[in-house]
Amino acid sequence: MKPTDGLTSRKQQILEQAAKLFRTRGFKGASLRQIAEKVGMEGPSLYNHIKSKHELLSILVMNNAREFNHRINEIHASSLSSLDKIDRVISLHIELTVVNPDAMSLMLSEWTHLESDERLEYVKLRDSYENQFKEILEQAMSEGDVVQMDVNFMLFMILSTLRSLYAWCARYKNYNRLEMEAYLKQGILKGILKKA
Repeated sequence: MKPTDGLTSRKQQILEQAAKLFRTRGFKGASLRQIAEKVGMEGPSLYNHIKSKHELLSILVMNNAREFNHRINEIHASSLSSLDKIDRVISLHIELTVVNPDAMSLMLSEWTHLESDERLEYVKLRDSYENQFKEILEQAMSEGDVVQMDVNFMLFMILSTLRSLYAWCARYKNYNRLEMEAYLKQGILKGILKKA
């Protein structure tokens, strides 16, 4: 499910084109006129569907941030083993990135252009997500399932890979998702699993 599901198809088109333009030109470099052109509309007609360029950025970034947070809450609270939880977190990143790589890219770079209240909420959601993932990694370390290392570095290493996945997905649109997931899980887990 896309974090933008439930929106009108026209608004969905606008959001998809806005995400592409924000990714390629940056939030400041993309104009509402360019977005309107991409969806075959006149600039003023865009206001029948949205209030502002900031609203587009907000929907794209905040819906994904809320979806990540909701899903990691479920994973964190589940009775799964710590390794299965790590596996699920990797799957979550792949799932959301494959669905909309352009919108995912905005969570790395363009979130700084959110209005101040939303920027604060975004940082809280991101921190909550990272803290829960860190707790999962710490649990895996304490259970002896993964190597002992600085948990902050392990978190950074894993999230750096997962958060930059949008670039791969944007470039290789038809890459088999299951194959990509298998390779990523193999690469990430092989790097942190404790050797017997």
